Amino acid sequence: GIPATVSTFLAKIDGEHILFDAGLGDFGGQLARHLGELGVNPDDIKLIYLTHLHMDHISGLVKKTDAGMERVFKNAAVYLSQVEHDAWMNDIEKNDMQKAILGVYADSLHLFAFGDSLPHKVLTIDAVGHTPGHTAFRYGEMLIIGDLMHGFALQINHPEINSNYDMDKAKSIESRKRILDYAKQNNLTMAGMHLPEPGFAK
Repeated sequence: GIPATVSTFLAKIDGEHILFDAGLGDFGGQLARHLGELGVNPDDIKLIYLTHLHMDHISGLVKKTDAGMERVFKNAAVYLSQVEHDAWMNDIEKNDMQKAILGVYADSLHLFAFGDSLPHKVLTIDAVGHTPGHTAFRYGEMLIIGDLMHGFALQINHPEINSNYDMDKAKSIESRKRILDYAKQNNLTMAGMHLPEPGFAK
């Protein structure tokens, strides 16, 4: 009964498109249609920044063909936290799809540490808990918070409440409280992949 979405965010910075997460794609998403409505060709997107590797955030990176999986974003470099990558590749058992999708982008995958500044001065922020390497991104006054909150109407006032999807409940609570305070102190607009439509909140 708590409103939510499955969202991705597209930014255009210095004339270059950056996609934050890729949604569900052929597995039930609307990303391709929405990009078309904006007049953006997938080949125009050169940078993709991933908050984490859950399927509703990475399935849109690929399309299903008779030959298997193919890249949707042929010219894109994909950025992912080193911690998230290593956890899914080595420690998490149900990871076949994650391995397959990252394999498709193996030649254009870039791993970062928390605190690194990515192209176009996008800052990476430790938001671990939902997944081992869950990442928030800041550009200017915008803060991409990924899956920091699944039920905004409840969690904005009760950050101690977790979603069933949060893999480390204690770390998720700590990250949620810390990042909500960070957003408030810096007067940032939050963009969340499961915030109610249109996906933004103060």
